[in-house]
Amino acid sequence: MLTLPTGIDDFRELREKNKYYVDKTLMIRDFIQYDDKVALITRPRRFGKTLNMTMLREFFDLNKDSKEIFEGLAIMETEYARLINTKPVIYLTFKNCSGANMDDLKDSLASQMIKEYDRFATEFKDKVDSERLAYFAFYETYSALKQVLKARPKNERKISQVDTHIFKRSLTTLIQAVSTFYDQHPILLIDEYDQPLINAHDENFREEFSKRIYADFLGEALKGNGYLGQNVLTGIQRVAKESIFSKLNNFVVYTVLDEMYAPYFGLTEVETKEALEQAELVLTDDVKRYYDGYVMGGIGIYNPWSILTYMLKKKLEPYWVNTSTNGLIKEAIPKADKGFHENFERLIRDKEVRISSNLEASFVELATPQTLWGLLINSGYLTVTKVFLSGATRVKIPNQEVKKEFREIVVDAYGKIVNTGE
Repeated sequence: MLTLPTGIDDFRELREKNKYYVDKTLMIRDFIQYDDKVALITRPRRFGKTLNMTMLREFFDLNKDSKEIFEGLAIMETEYARLINTKPVIYLTFKNCSGANMDDLKDSLASQMIKEYDRFATEFKDKVDSERLAYFAFYETYSALKQVLKARPKNERKISQVDTHIFKRSLTTLIQAVSTFYDQHPILLIDEYDQPLINAHDENFREEFSKRIYADFLGEALKGNGYLGQNVLTGIQRVAKESIFSKLNNFVVYTVLDEMYAPYFGLTEVETKEALEQAELVLTDDVKRYYDGYVMGGIGIYNPWSILTYMLKKKLEPYWVNTSTNGLIKEAIPKADKGFHENFERLIRDKEVRISSNLEASFVELATPQTLWGLLINSGYLTVTKVFLSGATRVKIPNQEVKKEFREIVVDAYGKIVNTGE
Protein backbone atom coordinates (compact mmCIF):
# COMPACT_ATOMS: atom_id res chain seq x y z
CA MET A 1 0.00 0.00 0.00
CA LEU A 2 1.23 3.48 -0.87
CA THR A 3 2.18 5.46 2.23
CA LEU A 4 2.72 9.18 1.92
CA PRO A 5 5.38 11.23 3.73
CA THR A 6 3.06 14.04 4.80
CA GLY A 7 4.67 15.79 7.75
CA ILE A 8 7.99 13.93 7.42
CA ASP A 9 10.93 16.09 6.39
CA ASP A 10 13.79 13.85 7.55
CA PHE A 11 15.33 11.81 4.74
CA ARG A 12 16.36 8.81 6.84
CA GLU A 13 12.97 8.52 8.53
CA LEU A 14 11.20 8.77 5.18
CA ARG A 15 13.33 6.05 3.60
CA GLU A 16 13.35 3.69 6.57
CA LYS A 17 9.56 3.90 6.82
CA ASN A 18 9.31 3.21 3.08
CA LYS A 19 7.33 6.37 2.38
CA TYR A 20 6.73 7.59 -1.15
CA TYR A 21 9.79 9.53 -2.30
CA VAL A 22 10.42 11.60 -5.41
CA ASP A 23 14.10 11.07 -6.18
CA LYS A 24 16.00 14.35 -5.78
CA THR A 25 19.37 12.77 -5.02
CA LEU A 26 21.12 14.20 -8.08
CA MET A 27 21.25 17.40 -6.06
CA ILE A 28 24.19 15.69 -4.32
CA ARG A 29 26.02 15.48 -7.65
CA ASP A 30 25.38 19.15 -8.35
CA PHE A 31 26.52 20.14 -4.86
CA ILE A 32 29.83 18.37 -5.47
CA GLN A 33 30.28 19.78 -8.95
CA TYR A 34 29.42 23.40 -8.10
CA ASP A 35 31.92 23.22 -5.21
CA ASP A 36 30.74 26.49 -3.62
CA LYS A 37 32.43 27.48 -0.38
CA VAL A 38 29.23 29.09 0.92
CA ALA A 39 25.98 28.57 -0.99
CA LEU A 40 22.56 29.90 -0.05
CA ILE A 41 19.48 28.35 -1.63
CA THR A 42 16.33 30.43 -1.19
CA ARG A 43 12.93 28.76 -1.55
CA PRO A 44 9.43 29.06 -0.05
CA ARG A 45 8.49 27.13 3.04
CA ARG A 46 7.44 23.51 2.54
CA PHE A 47 9.16 23.16 -0.80
CA GLY A 48 11.55 20.42 0.35
CA LYS A 49 14.45 22.39 1.81
CA THR A 50 14.73 20.39 5.04
CA LEU A 51 14.28 17.06 3.28
CA ASN A 52 17.10 17.90 0.86
CA MET A 53 19.37 19.15 3.62
CA THR A 54 18.89 15.96 5.63
CA MET A 55 19.52 14.02 2.42
CA LEU A 56 22.90 15.76 2.04
CA ARG A 57 23.65 15.02 5.69
CA GLU A 58 22.80 11.33 5.38
CA PHE A 59 24.81 10.89 2.20
CA PHE A 60 28.06 12.49 3.34
CA ASP A 61 28.21 11.92 7.09
CA LEU A 62 31.06 9.51 7.84
CA ASN A 63 29.48 8.63 11.19
CA LYS A 64 26.51 7.06 9.45
CA ASP A 65 25.92 3.97 7.32
CA SER A 66 23.57 5.17 4.60
CA LYS A 67 24.03 2.72 1.74
CA GLU A 68 20.74 0.97 2.40
CA ILE A 69 18.59 4.12 2.45
CA PHE A 70 20.17 5.34 -0.83
CA GLU A 71 19.78 1.98 -2.55
CA GLY A 72 18.09 2.32 -5.95
CA LEU A 73 18.33 6.11 -6.06
CA ALA A 74 19.85 8.11 -8.91
CA ILE A 75 23.00 9.27 -7.09
CA MET A 76 24.13 5.65 -6.64
CA GLU A 77 24.31 5.29 -10.43
CA THR A 78 26.90 8.07 -10.69
CA GLU A 79 30.63 8.22 -10.06
CA TYR A 80 29.92 10.09 -6.82
CA ALA A 81 28.41 7.04 -5.12
CA ARG A 82 31.93 6.31 -3.84
CA LEU A 83 31.73 9.42 -1.64
CA ILE A 84 28.89 8.12 0.51
CA ASN A 85 29.68 8.42 4.24
CA THR A 86 33.18 9.81 3.70
CA LYS A 87 33.05 13.33 5.20
CA PRO A 88 32.38 14.92 8.57
CA VAL A 89 29.10 16.86 8.56
CA ILE A 90 27.82 19.54 10.92
CA TYR A 91 24.06 19.95 10.64
CA LEU A 92 22.01 22.75 12.20
CA THR A 93 18.36 23.61 11.75
CA PHE A 94 17.03 26.93 12.97
CA LYS A 95 13.50 26.55 11.63
CA ASN A 96 12.01 26.26 15.13
CA CYS A 97 14.25 28.81 16.83
CA SER A 98 12.28 31.59 18.43
CA GLY A 99 12.14 33.79 21.50
CA ALA A 100 10.26 36.74 22.89
CA ASN A 101 13.52 38.52 23.72
CA MET A 102 17.26 38.37 23.05
CA ASP A 103 17.98 35.84 25.80
CA ASP A 104 15.21 33.46 24.79
CA LEU A 105 16.23 33.50 21.13
CA LYS A 106 19.89 33.06 21.99
CA ASP A 107 18.99 30.11 24.23
CA SER A 108 16.90 28.58 21.46
CA LEU A 109 19.88 28.80 19.10
CA ALA A 110 22.20 27.49 21.80
CA SER A 111 19.98 24.42 22.21
CA GLN A 112 20.54 23.59 18.54
CA MET A 113 24.28 24.05 18.94
CA ILE A 114 24.30 21.75 21.96
CA LYS A 115 22.79 18.92 19.90
CA GLU A 116 25.82 18.98 17.61
CA TYR A 117 28.24 19.47 20.49
CA ASP A 118 26.66 16.45 22.19
CA ARG A 119 27.08 14.37 19.08
CA PHE A 120 30.72 15.20 18.55
CA ALA A 121 31.56 14.99 22.26
CA THR A 122 30.50 11.34 22.02
CA GLU A 123 32.83 10.85 19.04
CA PHE A 124 35.74 12.62 20.78
CA LYS A 125 35.40 10.73 24.07
CA ASP A 126 38.69 9.08 25.12
CA LYS A 127 40.19 9.86 21.70
CA VAL A 128 41.46 13.44 22.07
CA ASP A 129 43.86 15.43 24.21
CA SER A 130 41.52 17.88 25.93
CA GLU A 131 44.45 20.23 26.56
CA ARG A 132 45.09 20.67 22.86
CA LEU A 133 43.87 24.13 21.87
CA ALA A 134 41.10 23.06 19.45
CA TYR A 135 39.62 20.56 21.93
CA PHE A 136 40.14 22.78 24.97
CA ALA A 137 38.08 25.48 23.24
CA PHE A 138 35.49 22.87 22.26
CA TYR A 139 34.95 21.61 25.81
CA GLU A 140 35.04 25.10 27.29
CA THR A 141 32.35 26.23 24.85
CA TYR A 142 30.36 23.03 25.35
CA SER A 143 30.24 23.63 29.10
CA ALA A 144 29.35 27.31 28.67
CA LEU A 145 26.52 26.56 26.26
CA LYS A 146 24.96 24.16 28.72
CA GLN A 147 25.19 26.83 31.41
CA VAL A 148 23.20 29.17 29.16
CA LEU A 149 20.28 26.76 29.24
CA LYS A 150 20.17 26.35 33.00
CA ALA A 151 16.85 27.49 34.39
CA ARG A 152 16.84 31.12 35.52
CA PRO A 153 13.85 33.20 36.61
CA LYS A 154 12.50 34.97 33.56
CA ASN A 155 12.37 38.35 35.32
CA GLU A 156 16.04 38.10 36.26
CA ARG A 157 17.41 37.07 32.90
CA LYS A 158 19.74 39.57 31.31
CA ILE A 159 22.01 38.95 28.39
CA SER A 160 25.46 37.94 29.63
CA GLN A 161 28.46 39.38 27.82
CA VAL A 162 30.44 36.23 28.59
CA ASP A 163 27.70 33.94 27.34
CA THR A 164 27.24 36.08 24.24
CA HIS A 165 30.94 36.06 23.39
CA ILE A 166 31.16 32.30 23.75
CA PHE A 167 27.99 31.74 21.78
CA LYS A 168 29.16 33.94 18.92
CA ARG A 169 32.30 31.79 18.59
CA SER A 170 30.52 28.47 19.18
CA LEU A 171 30.10 27.57 15.52
CA THR A 172 33.67 28.54 14.63
CA THR A 173 34.95 26.52 17.60
CA LEU A 174 32.92 23.47 16.60
CA ILE A 175 34.14 23.61 13.00
CA GLN A 176 37.79 23.81 14.12
CA ALA A 177 37.47 20.89 16.54
CA VAL A 178 35.72 18.67 13.97
CA SER A 179 38.26 19.55 11.27
CA THR A 180 41.13 18.77 13.65
CA PHE A 181 39.67 15.45 14.78
CA TYR A 182 38.90 14.05 11.32
CA ASP A 183 41.81 15.78 9.57
CA GLN A 184 39.47 17.05 6.87
CA HIS A 185 37.26 20.10 6.55
CA PRO A 186 33.64 19.40 7.49
CA ILE A 187 30.57 20.11 5.39
CA LEU A 188 28.33 22.58 7.19
CA LEU A 189 24.57 22.53 6.58
CA ILE A 190 22.33 25.23 8.10
CA ASP A 191 18.62 24.86 7.43
CA GLU A 192 16.32 27.93 7.64
CA TYR A 193 19.16 30.23 8.67
CA ASP A 194 16.90 33.32 8.42
CA GLN A 195 14.18 32.16 10.81
CA PRO A 196 15.91 33.74 13.87
CA LEU A 197 15.98 37.08 12.02
CA ILE A 198 12.29 36.85 11.15
CA ASN A 199 11.49 36.05 14.78
CA ALA A 200 13.65 38.92 16.05
CA HIS A 201 11.93 41.26 13.59
CA ASP A 202 8.49 40.14 14.75
CA GLU A 203 9.48 40.76 18.37
CA ASN A 204 11.07 44.16 17.64
CA PHE A 205 14.69 43.41 18.52
CA ARG A 206 16.05 42.45 15.11
CA GLU A 207 18.68 45.17 14.79
CA GLU A 208 20.12 44.57 18.26
CA PHE A 209 20.10 40.80 17.78
CA SER A 210 21.77 41.10 14.39
CA LYS A 211 24.51 43.43 15.55
CA ARG A 212 25.22 41.91 18.93
CA ILE A 213 24.94 38.21 18.16
CA TYR A 214 23.94 36.80 14.79
CA ALA A 215 26.24 38.65 12.41
CA ASP A 216 29.33 37.55 14.33
CA PHE A 217 27.98 34.04 14.94
CA LEU A 218 27.62 33.38 11.20
CA GLY A 219 30.25 35.77 9.85
CA GLU A 220 33.16 34.38 11.84
CA ALA A 221 32.30 30.82 10.89
CA LEU A 222 31.51 31.25 7.20
CA LYS A 223 33.96 33.80 5.88
CA GLY A 224 37.71 33.24 5.80
CA ASN A 225 37.48 30.08 7.91
CA GLY A 226 40.31 27.79 6.82
CA TYR A 227 38.79 24.85 8.71
CA LEU A 228 35.48 24.90 6.81
CA GLY A 229 34.72 22.75 3.80
CA GLN A 230 31.61 23.34 1.70
CA ASN A 231 28.64 25.05 3.31
CA VAL A 232 24.99 25.21 2.29
CA LEU A 233 22.35 27.39 3.91
CA THR A 234 18.66 27.45 3.11
CA GLY A 235 16.12 30.15 3.83
CA ILE A 236 13.53 32.40 2.29
CA GLN A 237 15.87 35.30 1.46
CA ARG A 238 19.49 36.29 1.74
CA VAL A 239 20.66 38.99 4.09
CA ALA A 240 21.27 42.36 2.48
CA LYS A 241 24.79 43.10 1.26
CA GLU A 242 24.38 46.68 2.46
CA SER A 243 23.39 45.70 6.00
CA ILE A 244 25.46 44.79 9.03
CA PHE A 245 25.71 41.34 7.42
CA SER A 246 28.37 42.67 5.07
CA LYS A 247 30.63 40.08 6.72
CA LEU A 248 28.68 37.48 4.77
CA ASN A 249 29.20 38.90 1.28
CA ASN A 250 30.84 35.67 0.10
CA PHE A 251 27.52 33.87 -0.45
CA VAL A 252 26.73 32.32 -3.81
CA VAL A 253 22.96 32.79 -3.88
CA TYR A 254 20.62 30.48 -5.80
CA THR A 255 17.17 32.05 -6.00
CA VAL A 256 14.00 30.84 -7.73
CA LEU A 257 15.31 32.51 -10.90
CA ASP A 258 18.42 30.35 -11.16
CA GLU A 259 18.58 27.15 -13.19
CA MET A 260 21.04 25.58 -10.74
CA TYR A 261 19.24 23.43 -8.17
CA ALA A 262 15.89 24.33 -9.77
CA PRO A 263 14.57 20.75 -10.26
CA TYR A 264 15.20 19.72 -6.66
CA PHE A 265 12.69 21.90 -4.79
CA GLY A 266 9.07 21.23 -5.59
CA LEU A 267 7.68 18.78 -8.14
CA THR A 268 8.01 18.98 -11.90
CA GLU A 269 4.99 18.15 -14.03
CA VAL A 270 6.33 14.67 -14.83
CA GLU A 271 6.99 14.00 -11.13
CA THR A 272 3.54 15.30 -10.21
CA LYS A 273 1.80 13.11 -12.78
CA GLU A 274 3.71 10.01 -11.62
CA ALA A 275 2.97 10.77 -7.98
CA LEU A 276 -0.76 11.21 -8.60
CA GLU A 277 -0.89 7.95 -10.52
CA GLN A 278 0.50 6.17 -7.45
CA ALA A 279 -2.54 7.43 -5.56
CA GLU A 280 -4.89 6.53 -8.44
CA LEU A 281 -5.43 10.18 -9.25
CA VAL A 282 -5.17 12.10 -12.52
CA LEU A 283 -3.40 15.39 -13.25
CA THR A 284 -6.45 17.36 -14.32
CA ASP A 285 -6.80 21.01 -15.29
CA ASP A 286 -8.36 21.65 -11.88
CA VAL A 287 -5.33 20.20 -10.10
CA LYS A 288 -3.07 22.39 -12.23
CA ARG A 289 -5.18 25.44 -11.49
CA TYR A 290 -4.87 24.83 -7.76
CA TYR A 291 -1.26 23.71 -7.29
CA ASP A 292 0.75 24.49 -10.46
CA GLY A 293 1.97 27.86 -11.70
CA TYR A 294 5.39 28.23 -10.11
CA VAL A 295 8.35 28.84 -12.39
CA MET A 296 11.78 28.14 -10.90
CA GLY A 297 14.85 28.40 -13.05
CA GLY A 298 12.65 28.21 -16.13
CA ILE A 299 11.03 24.95 -14.98
CA GLY A 300 7.33 24.61 -14.20
CA ILE A 301 6.97 23.54 -10.56
CA TYR A 302 4.06 22.27 -8.48
CA ASN A 303 3.72 22.86 -4.75
CA PRO A 304 4.97 19.56 -3.22
CA TRP A 305 3.22 19.95 0.13
CA SER A 306 -0.13 20.56 -1.53
CA ILE A 307 0.23 17.71 -4.04
CA LEU A 308 1.13 15.21 -1.33
CA THR A 309 -1.72 16.38 0.88
CA TYR A 310 -4.12 16.20 -2.07
CA MET A 311 -2.92 12.64 -2.71
CA LEU A 312 -3.79 11.82 0.89
CA LYS A 313 -7.15 13.61 1.18
CA LYS A 314 -8.22 13.52 -2.47
CA LYS A 315 -9.96 16.89 -2.17
CA LEU A 316 -9.08 20.05 -4.08
CA GLU A 317 -8.53 22.46 -1.24
CA PRO A 318 -5.85 24.98 -0.23
CA TYR A 319 -3.31 23.14 1.92
CA TRP A 320 -0.25 25.37 1.76
CA VAL A 321 0.08 27.71 4.71
CA ASN A 322 3.21 29.83 4.95
CA THR A 323 2.75 30.92 8.55
CA SER A 324 6.33 32.04 9.20
CA THR A 325 6.14 34.93 6.73
CA ASN A 326 2.45 35.81 6.84
CA GLY A 327 2.93 38.22 9.73
CA LEU A 328 5.80 39.99 8.02
CA ILE A 329 3.86 40.39 4.78
CA LYS A 330 0.70 41.59 6.52
CA GLU A 331 2.76 44.15 8.39
CA ALA A 332 4.62 45.38 5.30
CA ILE A 333 1.86 45.73 2.71
CA PRO A 334 -0.11 48.60 4.34
CA LYS A 335 3.12 50.61 4.63
CA ALA A 336 4.05 50.22 0.96
CA ASP A 337 3.80 53.04 -1.56
CA LYS A 338 0.93 53.81 -3.94
CA GLY A 339 2.59 52.10 -6.91
CA PHE A 340 2.93 48.87 -4.93
CA HIS A 341 -0.73 48.98 -3.90
CA GLU A 342 -1.91 49.54 -7.47
CA ASN A 343 0.12 46.59 -8.78
CA PHE A 344 -0.92 44.45 -5.85
CA GLU A 345 -4.61 44.97 -6.58
CA ARG A 346 -4.03 44.14 -10.26
CA LEU A 347 -2.45 40.86 -9.19
CA ILE A 348 -5.46 40.01 -7.06
CA ARG A 349 -7.57 40.43 -10.19
CA ASP A 350 -5.49 37.79 -12.01
CA LYS A 351 -3.34 40.25 -13.93
CA GLU A 352 0.40 40.02 -14.53
CA VAL A 353 2.41 43.10 -13.60
CA ARG A 354 5.89 44.35 -14.40
CA ILE A 355 7.85 45.32 -11.31
CA SER A 356 11.34 46.06 -10.04
CA SER A 357 12.23 43.41 -7.47
CA ASN A 358 15.24 42.47 -5.37
CA LEU A 359 15.51 38.74 -4.61
CA GLU A 360 19.00 38.93 -3.13
CA ALA A 361 18.28 41.14 -0.13
CA SER A 362 16.14 40.52 2.92
CA PHE A 363 13.12 42.72 3.54
CA VAL A 364 13.73 42.54 7.30
CA GLU A 365 17.17 44.09 6.73
CA LEU A 366 16.39 46.49 3.90
CA ALA A 367 12.72 47.52 3.73
CA THR A 368 12.06 48.85 0.20
CA PRO A 369 9.33 48.18 -2.39
CA GLN A 370 11.89 46.11 -4.32
CA THR A 371 12.69 43.84 -1.36
CA LEU A 372 9.00 43.54 -0.51
CA TRP A 373 8.33 42.26 -4.02
CA GLY A 374 11.34 39.99 -3.56
CA LEU A 375 9.87 38.67 -0.30
CA LEU A 376 6.58 37.84 -2.03
CA ILE A 377 8.45 36.01 -4.81
CA ASN A 378 10.84 34.16 -2.53
CA SER A 379 8.02 33.24 -0.15
CA GLY A 380 5.99 31.62 -2.94
CA TYR A 381 3.16 34.15 -3.09
CA LEU A 382 4.21 35.32 -6.54
CA THR A 383 6.05 33.67 -9.40
CA VAL A 384 8.19 35.30 -12.09
CA THR A 385 6.94 34.80 -15.65
CA LYS A 386 9.58 36.89 -17.40
CA VAL A 387 12.87 38.62 -16.64
CA PHE A 388 13.65 41.68 -18.77
CA LEU A 389 17.11 42.81 -19.86
CA SER A 390 16.70 45.87 -17.63
CA GLY A 391 16.45 43.55 -14.62
CA ALA A 392 12.73 44.17 -14.17
CA THR A 393 10.45 41.14 -13.75
CA ARG A 394 6.90 40.25 -14.68
CA VAL A 395 5.02 38.41 -11.94
CA LYS A 396 1.68 36.80 -11.21
CA ILE A 397 -0.06 34.89 -8.43
CA PRO A 398 0.85 31.29 -9.29
CA ASN A 399 -2.41 29.46 -8.63
CA GLN A 400 -5.83 29.33 -7.02
CA GLU A 401 -4.52 28.03 -3.72
CA VAL A 402 -2.23 31.03 -3.23
CA LYS A 403 -4.93 33.39 -4.44
CA LYS A 404 -7.22 32.22 -1.65
CA GLU A 405 -4.53 32.90 0.90
CA PHE A 406 -3.86 36.29 -0.65
CA ARG A 407 -7.46 37.23 0.06
CA GLU A 408 -6.83 36.89 3.79
CA ILE A 409 -3.72 39.02 3.53
CA VAL A 410 -5.65 41.66 1.59
CA VAL A 411 -8.41 41.78 4.19
CA ASP A 412 -5.88 42.20 7.00
CA ALA A 413 -3.81 44.74 5.08
CA TYR A 414 -6.57 46.94 3.66
CA GLY A 415 -9.49 46.18 5.93
CA LYS A 416 -11.57 45.30 2.89
CA ILE A 417 -12.04 42.61 0.28
CA VAL A 418 -10.70 43.45 -3.16
CA ASN A 419 -12.99 42.34 -5.98
CA THR A 420 -11.17 39.49 -7.67
CA GLY A 421 -13.57 39.22 -10.57
CA GLU A 422 -14.76 35.76 -9.60
